[in-house]
Amino acid sequence: MRKRLVINGIFLVFACVVTVLMIRQVRSGGEDQAGPMEGFEVFCQGEEISALYLAQDGSLWVGGRDGVKCLDPETGEVTGYVAEDLELIYAAEICRSFDGSVWIGHNQGVSVLYPEGTREDYRAPLLTGGRVNTILCLDRDVLVGTMEGANRFVLEDGHWQVSRQYSKESGLLADPVNVMAAHGDALWFGSYLANQPGGISILREDDGGESWQHLTIGEGLAHPYINAILPLEDKVLVASGQLTAGGLNVLEESLEGYTVADSFGVEDGIPGEKVRWLYEDSAGHLWITTESDGLILCGDAVLEHPLKGICLTWEEGLSDNEIKKIVESDAYFFLAGRYGLTRIEKHAVTRLLEEAGK
Repeated sequence: MRKRLVINGIFLVFACVVTVLMIRQVRSGGEDQAGPMEGFEVFCQGEEISALYLAQDGSLWVGGRDGVKCLDPETGEVTGYVAEDLELIYAAEICRSFDGSVWIGHNQGVSVLYPEGTREDYRAPLLTGGRVNTILCLDRDVLVGTMEGANRFVLEDGHWQVSRQYSKESGLLADPVNVMAAHGDALWFGSYLANQPGGISILREDDGGESWQHLTIGEGLAHPYINAILPLEDKVLVASGQLTAGGLNVLEESLEGYTVADSFGVEDGIPGEKVRWLYEDSAGHLWITTESDGLILCGDAVLEHPLKGICLTWEEGLSDNEIKKIVESDAYFFLAGRYGLTRIEKHAVTRLLEEAGK
């Protein structure tokens, strides 16, 4: 009996090795035959990129496992490090607030780089605990979302201070805050790794106090794990999912609050079940990325069934099929992926959409 188990185990390992080698051969063969599309280039190949920021000096800040480094956007060469002691993996953020300070969310907390060159680090217990997943810079405040809640910062005497914290006890559906957004007079908080319940918490504040609205799968969300919230002029797009489940929801406002007006999944043209990130670029194009199956680029944000757009994967020139963040300069789009950074020339995107008639 033991001999048979050993033989079966050896056979199983052998089969797995053969399968992996075949997949690599197919992928390598596809790359050799087609190659990346014109205007596509990959930098930082093999590195997990979790955050992107275009600095005022024109350099591109890239956040990953080895800290935050600066790249020359033309060559992809590393020109220096902003911080080598910070670890940005899984989820993170880099953004600039109204006073010129740059905020870096990472595994240990959040670091603020002041314009005069000083740096201040905020960690638990001053912050809610767990890694920083998201940062939202508002007109006068900054919100920082972690695995155990959200923190509101205000600027006092030249330094940022935590003025308030949000958690399940104070109105959130769940403590993990994975993504945030501002739309109209409301703040949006999306949870992750929480399903009892999980979903979206919407906060409105006025002279009369504050009020909360909660949206879960019971109200029509495709999945309780929220990966991106994109406010548009007349609606809000919500990306959700994990592994092989999820989708894209369209939310609209009524007198009763926000409701799920429409939903899109694989059957509607989204390349994969889990929708990873949403981005509307300066030309009005909508980018919908997935965790494992590439992205679909739509000509605009007027969504129809099925979606009209161009699907892009590693076969067309992406660093890999998971795109986490997108930023743009005057000439390029930069796409942060699990295995590298993709730079796409803007004229290449225009050409692709024109050729496809999207």
